Amino acid sequence: MYKAIIFDLDNTLLNYDLCELDSMKRTCKDHGLFTDEPSQWESFWKTFLEHNYRYWMDFVNGGTVKSIAEVLRNSFRDTLRKDDTFHNRLTETYWRYFCAICHFEDGAKDVLARVKDRFRLGIVSNGIHEAQRKRLQAGDIGDLFHSIVVSDEVGVRKPKKEIFDIALRELALEREEVLFIGDSLSDDYHGAVNAGIDFCFYNRKNIELPLNHEPKYIIQWLPELLHVIGLEERNGVRVG
Repeated sequence: MYKAIIFDLDNTLLNYDLCELDSMKRTCKDHGLFTDEPSQWESFWKTFLEHNYRYWMDFVNGGTVKSIAEVLRNSFRDTLRKDDTFHNRLTETYWRYFCAICHFEDGAKDVLARVKDRFRLGIVSNGIHEAQRKRLQAGDIGDLFHSIVVSDEVGVRKPKKEIFDIALRELALEREEVLFIGDSLSDDYHGAVNAGIDFCFYNRKNIELPLNHEPKYIIQWLPELLHVIGLEERNGVRVG
C-alpha cells in the first residue's frame, strides 16, 4: 500500500490547455484585439502557440531566453508585429490572468477529496513557481499538499531523479512507498523510472505507448486512480 501520491500538475490535476486559452481570450478582450475581426483569432492563436513553444523550449534548455516574461513578450512580438509597449502590456495582462486561473482536469477535485485524508500528497512540476503556487491557491487546493516541488525553485527538472529526491525528503518516505501520476512520457514516465518510483500514466489523449514504455498503471480518467490505490474496487484499470 502506498503512503503518498505525487501528482504532476499541468494536464494532470489542472487543465493547462484550458487555463492558457482562457487567459489569452481575456487578455485579447481587455486590449481590444479581434473584437471586430473574430475570424483572425484562430490564426493568431495557432501562430502564437508555435512561437510560444519555440521560446519556451529555448528558455527551459538554457538558451538565450532568460525569463517567462521574455518568452511571452517575444511570442506576442513575433505573432502581432506591433510596438514593444503594446507587447509588454499584453505580457503583463496575460501573466496576471494565467496566475489567477485554475481549470481542473475532469474528476481532479473529487479525487483529491477522496485521497487527502488517506495519503500524504505531493506535486512535482516542471513549471514557473509563481504560476504554479498561485493557481493552486486559486483552486483552493494548495493546502492539501505536504510537498510542492517546482523545477525553477529547486534548479532541476523532470526527468532528472533529483527533483523526485527532494519530494521524497519532504514527504519523509521511501521510493517504494510513493506513487507518481503524470501525463508526460518524456518528463513523468522517464522521471519516475530514473527515480525508482512506481508510475501511473494518465493517458488523457489515449495515445499508443511505445513498446519500451511500461508504466506500472495506465488510466484514461483521473477517478480511475481510486481503483489503483485501493479506494474502490478495480474496474477497467490496465496494469502495465
